[in-house]
Amino acid sequence: MRILVTGGSGSVGRELIPALLARGHRVVVLDKEVGALQPLTQPGLELVPGAVEDAGVIVEAARGAEVIIHLAWSFSDDLRILLEQDLRGHLLLLEVARKEGVRHFLYTSTAVVYGKPIRVPIDEDHPLRVLEARKPAYGMAKEFAEKLTLLAGQTGGVPVTILRFWWAFGAEIGGRHLREMLRTAAAGKPLVVPADCGGSFLSMEDFNLAVELILRNPASFGHIFNLASAYVTWEEVARMVVEVTGSSGRVEVVPQTEWTGAAFLADRWELDDRRIRERLGFKPTRDPAGVREGLRSAIARTWQHRMAQSP
Repeated sequence: MRILVTGGSGSVGRELIPALLARGHRVVVLDKEVGALQPLTQPGLELVPGAVEDAGVIVEAARGAEVIIHLAWSFSDDLRILLEQDLRGHLLLLEVARKEGVRHFLYTSTAVVYGKPIRVPIDEDHPLRVLEARKPAYGMAKEFAEKLTLLAGQTGGVPVTILRFWWAFGAEIGGRHLREMLRTAAAGKPLVVPADCGGSFLSMEDFNLAVELILRNPASFGHIFNLASAYVTWEEVARMVVEVTGSSGRVEVVPQTEWTGAAFLADRWELDDRRIRERLGFKPTRDPAGVREGLRSAIARTWQHRMAQSP
């Protein structure tokens, strides 16, 4: 299968691309920065430097593609960037998908479109309260991109699928809040976290598995799926951080009603993923204990990488 992946040099793409190649797919990667994928150069992989908002580049990259997996996004809060780059690029991709007769358009969205949970677990029919999201402009743009995707599926003859997830990790894990926790623990200061809050982490093994299931199953057409590996509390994450940094600091858990830190941490981001389990037979590759061990390993690798880069 010939697959165009946009944004393939990002944290998700860097682990998805090798998995696609290992399954025998031919992969074209479109990204502004393809340097991170240079070590992967092998038969079946083509790297195209360029931006999704560049119509000429998109047309060339998508020629002959059977599938488009759209990962590229700026993560900006700047409305101009969101409109002129992200959403313009999204529209161009959908237009090219229709013209090329692409058999499947897979769009990776985000749990940010749920805004702020009003019930848990959060299923795909949860209201999209983007104005209350931690990044409202980002959430609005992602929601609109979802609607454009579904509209293309309904009127443009392009089979589409949308994925939503909260926080993905692979060999390492990114995220500003995690970096702050690592810095705090390394300084020997206490890690303060709200009680009974956390989120559904997603391992890249499970993301890659879900993508393969979706690409081979027409039952995924026209659907939105939550993806999750296991729910992990902030207290558990904090204890992992203390362990991997060798910190002398302690973990302090405060009642949710007394929490004064980042609002993002004060919710229970537990995703309901029954739809993809029941419709496509998806099952995480590891049990919850295994997912936690994988998350701890990713945090440890991230810390080791950070230490190696320190002067």
